[in-house]
Amino acid sequence: MKKLFIAMVSMFLLSACSEASTTSMKPPTPIITESTGSTTTDKSTVELSSPTPTSNTIQITGPLTLSRNDLFQYTNKHEYLSVVLISGKYFEDWTPSPFMGRNWVGEFQIQLSNESGEVTSAFDLNGFSNGDIVFNSFFNIEFDDYNGDGNIDFTIGQYASSNGDVFKLFTLDQTGRIKDLPIKGYPDIFVSGTGRYSTKLTKTKLGFSCSYYDNSIGKDVKQSFVWNGKEFVSDK
Repeated sequence: MKKLFIAMVSMFLLSACSEASTTSMKPPTPIITESTGSTTTDKSTVELSSPTPTSNTIQITGPLTLSRNDLFQYTNKHEYLSVVLISGKYFEDWTPSPFMGRNWVGEFQIQLSNESGEVTSAFDLNGFSNGDIVFNSFFNIEFDDYNGDGNIDFTIGQYASSNGDVFKLFTLDQTGRIKDLPIKGYPDIFVSGTGRYSTKLTKTKLGFSCSYYDNSIGKDVKQSFVWNGKEFVSDK
């Protein structure tokens, strides 16, 4: 009887030890926390994958054309003059402001290309100003010959204020080279009441004229410039 009792006690102890060993090897049950979306155990936290917050800014790493102009009527060639975003970003901002709507910001070029799309000449626009170059619409370039040399000239502009925009004057010579046309004493010209990104200036016998609104005197001011053979100079 004593031997039977000892045997039963031994079997009970072995069973208890086996159960305890099996229980200790089970991993803790993960708990999903709804507030953080993470999986937690006793002493560690493993973050679950979650969607990245979206942004309305799109990075641009390839050419994007904002203005493409057929030059056949001017050069009698199947070629195009374009303003192209080389790299930068696109975003939309519908808050009332001068740049309300769609915006392209970054590095821009004026490019001359043939009918196959091959770029044959280019001019970097980012020396235009100390700030960012921004266009917030597609646009057409306005052409004329302001210095009488037979080459087509054109303006490219940027927003300046509610009174007007600033423009630089460029030309396309007979070799297809794009160059800026210097205006002595004027890094750019301020013009009111015109297209923001390109405008046709008033052509005169020896050059061109334009006007802007001067808040300090409350009226429009006319500026005239004449070509002296190498640059435009103010004709006061």
